[in-house]
Amino acid sequence: MDEDKAGDNLDVDSIFGKHTPLLERIAVGMGLGSDDGQDILQDIYVEILKRTPEFQEAEQVKRWLMRVTINRCILEFRRRKRRSGKLREIFQRWSARQTAQPGPEKNAIQAEEGRAVRRSLENLNELVRVPLVLKYFCGLNATEIGKVLELKPATVRKRLSDGRIALAKALLELGIKE
Repeated sequence: MDEDKAGDNLDVDSIFGKHTPLLERIAVGMGLGSDDGQDILQDIYVEILKRTPEFQEAEQVKRWLMRVTINRCILEFRRRKRRSGKLREIFQRWSARQTAQPGPEKNAIQAEEGRAVRRSLENLNELVRVPLVLKYFCGLNATEIGKVLELKPATVRKRLSDGRIALAKALLELGIKE
């Protein structure tokens, strides 16, 4: 019977590999550069190797990985804020990398609007910033976000609404009207 249980355990390594692009989008959406995001993902992987959590479903592992990634990003921001206040620099570096990629759909106006949105996101409280990142950078709905953050979907919808309002006000102050 113990052998069956061991056989039922999920292969966290393959699930981690499968969800790495999603976790990278979370890290970038939270404002970390790709190098910093990779460092966080490596830390998470090392933690998995040290103590693999017991999960019965792949979806549980996915939600756990997303939550750990969010928590690590938040901890990284808090650490940086205490040490040097370089949060703005992180968003600027990320923005520069994003706008440096050639493409006909990326014109100067879109690039400036993107920078304005990232600057405004930077100033939002993490209680509303995290749901916004999961919604708009990862494409999750309120129910999925609620599972990741361990919140009721109604709470997530309220935070998304509050976040959109705060973001809109910040963008209006910067002169972005649409």
